[in-house]
Amino acid sequence: MPTDSSITAIAQRLLQDPLFAGLTGRAHARLLGAARLVQVPAGQTVVNSGAPATELWLVLSGALSVRSFAGEERGPAQRVGEETLAGQALYCRSALALTDCSLVALPRRVLQEVLGDAPALASKAQDALLGSIGGAALPTAPIKRSSAAAPTPSRELWGWACTLLSPALLLAAGLWQGWAIHNTLFAAILAATVSMWMFSIVDEFVPPLFAMTAMLLVDLAPAKVVLSGFASSGLILFVGVYVLGGVLVASGLSYRFILWMRLHLPDTPFWHGFALLASGYMLSPIMPSGNARLSLLAPLYRDFCSADGVKPGSLDHTRLAAATLAGSMNMSPMFLTSKSANLIVFAMLPAQLQEEFQGFFWFLAAIVCALVVTVGHFVLERVFFGPGHALPASKAQVRQQLQLLGTLGRDELFVLGALGVFLLGATGVSWHHISLPWVAGFVLVALLFHGLVSKKNFQHYVDWPMVFFLLSLQGLTGTMEHLHLVEQLTPWVDSLAALLQQDVTRLVLLELVVVLVIRLALPITAGMVVSAILFMPIAEATGINPWLIGFLAAMFSDLWFLPYQSSAYSQLRSVSGASTLFNEPLFLKFNLASCALRVVAVFVSIPYWDALDLI
Repeated sequence: MPTDSSITAIAQRLLQDPLFAGLTGRAHARLLGAARLVQVPAGQTVVNSGAPATELWLVLSGALSVRSFAGEERGPAQRVGEETLAGQALYCRSALALTDCSLVALPRRVLQEVLGDAPALASKAQDALLGSIGGAALPTAPIKRSSAAAPTPSRELWGWACTLLSPALLLAAGLWQGWAIHNTLFAAILAATVSMWMFSIVDEFVPPLFAMTAMLLVDLAPAKVVLSGFASSGLILFVGVYVLGGVLVASGLSYRFILWMRLHLPDTPFWHGFALLASGYMLSPIMPSGNARLSLLAPLYRDFCSADGVKPGSLDHTRLAAATLAGSMNMSPMFLTSKSANLIVFAMLPAQLQEEFQGFFWFLAAIVCALVVTVGHFVLERVFFGPGHALPASKAQVRQQLQLLGTLGRDELFVLGALGVFLLGATGVSWHHISLPWVAGFVLVALLFHGLVSKKNFQHYVDWPMVFFLLSLQGLTGTMEHLHLVEQLTPWVDSLAALLQQDVTRLVLLELVVVLVIRLALPITAGMVVSAILFMPIAEATGINPWLIGFLAAMFSDLWFLPYQSSAYSQLRSVSGASTLFNEPLFLKFNLASCALRVVAVFVSIPYWDALDLI
């Protein structure tokens, strides 16, 4: 059993070893807890090359001689056994004690546990192992260290100040004015939540979780109301759609589809842009994230940009970038499952409207907008980028890629069947009367039973923070209904309805302005949901279908004028890279015209909505 002095020596040895530099105190404590002290006499072999790599050895005192797998002398060493961290099952070297040695042995088990918290440790062990085998240390890049801690951004300071002060001011105002205590508490919690969103001081999913916890803490509403989102069928719908999108990529089916499109489309700018746009449109009903769709379009976008004749920053390059973003985002409001916030708006609709809009009717009601936005995209593309030049792609290369993929595999066929079931189930709800969450749940269980989704993949495919964000927001809206806050706004709503009921155009313009103002501070999902909550009472007061209010919020929340307002645009820029970036000023002008096109599409759709009795 090691003495106190030897324990101290082992601890110092762990702290001083370059391999473990930078590890947390918890990692060092875990290593120390599993370390054992071994005395090795001179001439004894410590490790043999080809033997199972079970331990990492650190020299506490004495000297070790290391030989390579071929028996070449590599000189003395203070550490052997890096194979346990570098992913090797066997030792690549032999080590012999030149003198009596005191060695610290660290078992592979604890090293793997530490590696889970510090993945960079594996690359350091690989570099050390390669340097030892090669007989020289590998060159390393110098590490730039900041001389002083970075100051806290002023935005963060203002954000925390508003988060802390705005609830206090609302509580004081409520007590001063004699507001109902439950309304005052809800306003204070909502103010703190919105402040966190506006200044982005925490991740997007944190504010609604904070609001849910605070409402439970002050007993603002029963738990079944605050937690209503987690007890709804929306949970199965969210998880099923996310998993289906994940296996679509993992199985290789989406990549095969992209190659097939490249093989069969003509090599012209119009059809290359059409391929990008159509690919995004095809993914829209099954992937509730524009960023996820953009990640699938990125390989096709890069392939087209690498073709002969496409120069970085050229008109053709910018045309392809615009088509990629449009394919990812244009259909976001048009399908129920193409945008996470659409599902929230769907949950806010009355039960009878949920039955009506959960299937194909959502897209049918939005089809005029979809047509105007799609046709307008190609018109604007011709105006801004001209006719373009031919963009030749190697058909022989694509054929070879498809040949290497071979025929559809077992997993691809199963995913294709699951995709078909989901799409048929989503489009035929009015016929078979099976709700979409039940369809998504069936597909999810089938994928799990088939073995396509492992425990790790299940964690990876589902955007759990977004799921919690969406379900927590349902608790906010449920609490508003429980407190009858909408009814208390009746005088204001009635006066506004009197102004709007004579002209739907005024309602559209008012919601446009409100959404644009909200989107200056809130992200897309939060901005859409907040604006929908604000305007839902107006829909009831004016006799307009509440779905229309939610759809307008979905259309207008995708509008952006400053780059920070669109995470999809930031992702597109990172795909291109700084050295091969498209013509950004021209792209931003094209985006402004596209935003105006969305507003035009809404006004063109008004007669169609009137014919559907939505107005």
